[in-house]
Amino acid sequence: MDFLGNDNNKNNKEMLAIFQGESEEILERLFNNLFSLEDTPANKDLIGSIYRDLHSLKGAVRMVGFNNIQGIFHKMEDIFDAVNNDQFVLDKDIINLMSRSLETASRYLQESIKNGREIIDEEFTATLSNLEYILDIEMNEQTFRQNETIAEAGMVSGKESSGLSQYQEEINSSFNACFEIIDSIVPEEESQDIVILKEEVEKIYEFFKNSNLYEVKTSLENILAKLDFVMNATNTFTISEILELRNELSSAAAKFTTSCIETEEGGLTFFDIAEKISMLQGSSIYAKEIKDDIAQLKEGVDDQNIIEIINVINDILDFISENSVQLEEQMMMTLKGAVEYCASPNENIDNDLILQQLEIMKQLLELNYKKDTGVSEIKSLSTQTSSANKSNASTEIKTLHVNAQKLDLLVNQLGELIITKIKTEKNLEKIDSIKNANEACQKDLLKTSNYLRYYNRKYLQSGNTDQYTGVFVKQVFSLLLDITQNVSRTIYDLNSLNRASKEDDMKMRLIIDEMESMVKNIRVLPISTVFNSFSRMVRDIANEKGKDIDFEIEGKDTCADKKIIEEIKTPLIHILRNAIDHGIESKEERIANGKSPVGKILLSAKQDDNKVIIDVVDDGQGFNLEKIKDRAVSRGFLTQDDIDSMTDEAIMNIIFWPGFTTGDSITSISGRGIGLDVVKTKISQLNGKVKVISEFGKGSCVHIEIPVTLTTLRVFLVQISGQTFAIPIQVITTFILKNQNEIKTNNGIRSILFNGNIIPLYYLSDILELAPAPRNEKETILIIEADDKTIGLVVDKLLGDQDILQKKLSPPLYKVKNISGITNLASGELCLILNMQDIMHYDFNKAMISANNQELLTSDVLSYKRILIVDDSVTTRTMVKNILLNIGYMVDTVLDADEALVKLKLTHYDLIITDLTMPKIDGYEFIERLRNDEMYADIPIIVISSLPENQARKRLNKLSIAHYISKDNFDQADLAMQVKEILTKFHH
Repeated sequence: MDFLGNDNNKNNKEMLAIFQGESEEILERLFNNLFSLEDTPANKDLIGSIYRDLHSLKGAVRMVGFNNIQGIFHKMEDIFDAVNNDQFVLDKDIINLMSRSLETASRYLQESIKNGREIIDEEFTATLSNLEYILDIEMNEQTFRQNETIAEAGMVSGKESSGLSQYQEEINSSFNACFEIIDSIVPEEESQDIVILKEEVEKIYEFFKNSNLYEVKTSLENILAKLDFVMNATNTFTISEILELRNELSSAAAKFTTSCIETEEGGLTFFDIAEKISMLQGSSIYAKEIKDDIAQLKEGVDDQNIIEIINVINDILDFISENSVQLEEQMMMTLKGAVEYCASPNENIDNDLILQQLEIMKQLLELNYKKDTGVSEIKSLSTQTSSANKSNASTEIKTLHVNAQKLDLLVNQLGELIITKIKTEKNLEKIDSIKNANEACQKDLLKTSNYLRYYNRKYLQSGNTDQYTGVFVKQVFSLLLDITQNVSRTIYDLNSLNRASKEDDMKMRLIIDEMESMVKNIRVLPISTVFNSFSRMVRDIANEKGKDIDFEIEGKDTCADKKIIEEIKTPLIHILRNAIDHGIESKEERIANGKSPVGKILLSAKQDDNKVIIDVVDDGQGFNLEKIKDRAVSRGFLTQDDIDSMTDEAIMNIIFWPGFTTGDSITSISGRGIGLDVVKTKISQLNGKVKVISEFGKGSCVHIEIPVTLTTLRVFLVQISGQTFAIPIQVITTFILKNQNEIKTNNGIRSILFNGNIIPLYYLSDILELAPAPRNEKETILIIEADDKTIGLVVDKLLGDQDILQKKLSPPLYKVKNISGITNLASGELCLILNMQDIMHYDFNKAMISANNQELLTSDVLSYKRILIVDDSVTTRTMVKNILLNIGYMVDTVLDADEALVKLKLTHYDLIITDLTMPKIDGYEFIERLRNDEMYADIPIIVISSLPENQARKRLNKLSIAHYISKDNFDQADLAMQVKEILTKFHH
């Protein structure tokens, strides 16, 4: 796919941003799982999870065109595929190599994303080569060991010797006969060769029955027990059982040959040195002794290939000795195998293969040692830093002047911390779920162990069965016992982790809650900070207007967030100016009306729960409702019919409309009709409310309610056209469900009956200009009260209420229609906060037109095809969705087959596009389920997968898919063309 070569630079950046988010999430999961795998290398669940993540990441990397980088993920996927199939054994060294390879790939991936093109160099190539070496070596190691032991078993010295060595030729002949019989056995088919094989093994066993070669004797006894069990049961072998039998027989033959060589020569051999290698697993002090022994034997070696191997072995031994390295088991086995090869070179094993193994081992040792050195340096640096901190303690500064902008940044970070707290709680729930699953597994294993104990007591100890069956059952019992103990340890560790996590979570919650309170208190200021500046302003304006005013302030100590105090100042200035200019009469008017010549204005504040209530009360003339009505009609704001249908309270609040004024003249103080509009706008931006209470001739009160803090906001989350939006909870009265037949349409206006009142109804998707969702039998309706209006808003789904951290939009998006801010939800999803003031002032005529034409549009809407995309890769989902949306299709996306099956029950789809490799239910099973269900059997299906087409087609041909697209060769134009052709074919 030529994604990076696409001319649409904007789309490229968007897709790379989406891919970056997905890849970072998968990489973090991979690093964590690899770290956990070091302690439990055989954990099948972890291995399976890593394999699936590598597969998903490989496909996503291919989709954005980083074809070289995907090679690392491909090789790692191959390794874990081999591990899954028991063809590869993991140990800490290999896991460390995998982690370092992942770090390298991650680094190159980030650089490539940053530069918009793939970036690789020699280090990348070396990393890829190391993975290839590891894969090739490990996959050939079983063959290496098997061929080596067979070759050793076939060696005949031709010399007479005491003990078993005198029967060496006869014993080796029997071993070779056994190998020929094993090779002739056909898996899963009954064969008389098993009886012959048992006879040959019994013949070999007779030689060792009374010998001191206990390891050989034990191996032969186990082989006989297995053969006896198979003969009495199925009389057939599986492939794995045949390989296991052959390996065990090869091991016995090799041990016998080694003992014969030692008996014949009597002196030091490479086999003796190989046995000493195992001592390096516990201590490095034997490295020098082993090197001296090798030097002694090297003098008699003429083969240059063997000498080359010995030289590398000596380098490794020097490194072990100098750095006090204790070998782990996998490295010890590699070194031991190389020494044994020096004793008996095998033409079936490539000399270069041995050298490659040793070179990789050498590199791993050096890398591990460097890593440890780095840790030591860090510890040293940490110690120096600690000392420096102590020395500076005496110069500690007790008080700081903090820049308000930095404080705002701290508040934002606190919000992120709160979101992390919520996520941690969800992670603890997952730990509980894992713990419960492990405990259930433990119970099943204990039950199985109890059954075997009962079988042992009843049959084995009482002698009711033969000895070979007993040997086999005991082995099974021992294995189950080990599994049970491992599960018990896992559960114990998980419980400990769970307890520790809950303790940490409790501490973190307490700290975050305390920190939240402290930070909020830092920003909280007394409202006197603003109120005190108004006394002079009122005096100056009163003098200018020739009025005497007694201005009083109450509740100066009421506290609010610094941002609230900053923002409330302008609205209060407008309200006070309006009260002085329009409210308080002149001295002559007041005396004529029987009032004191001195007017009164009271500015008060008080806190009520999480709200600050501010009242501006004056004893002036109040608002003349009749004058407001006349002005509203004369200036074209409303018709007389509109006025006649409105309540007094609604008419009173017309004064907050943009451009409305009752003033007869324009002064420097008021009269332009912009003052109270600013008040309404500002208060709404603060998620507050404002209303006017007035009695003509006696005075008025402007009542304001605002939150104490803007840091957090209580909202109700709703879903509209597949997107999540937040609505401030203070504007929501309630929510109701209404059947379609309860929604009335009159003169193009939809309405419902609520609490005895008829209220207009609008679809929020129309107001936000989003694609409409399919209409439901019952509509979910929010009753909204704001700006003295009550309306019903139809939403697709209610998601519940939540406290959120409100963030303002960043430049250049300072002002976006219908949007007041943005927040991060607990799920990590970005959510837009709706500006309810904008929505309440929306041109509802558009919504009426939309409602009137809904039926007319229905046939057109249905003519658009609806497509479902099923893929666990967010990169693939988003890319395919954007392509299809731009064409004009309606598109839904889900991340797995389970979600898709739920979607299909709710919505009709004309086409399904699916991946094959997905969690839970894979693509094959998903398609098969659809084909077996008459409801969905005829829906055409396109497969987009990173699997090779010839491999996938073997199963897909039976499932009647419409088209297959490889992620390796993904092309936007091809997808668009195929979708169009398929929809045309299937729907005409």
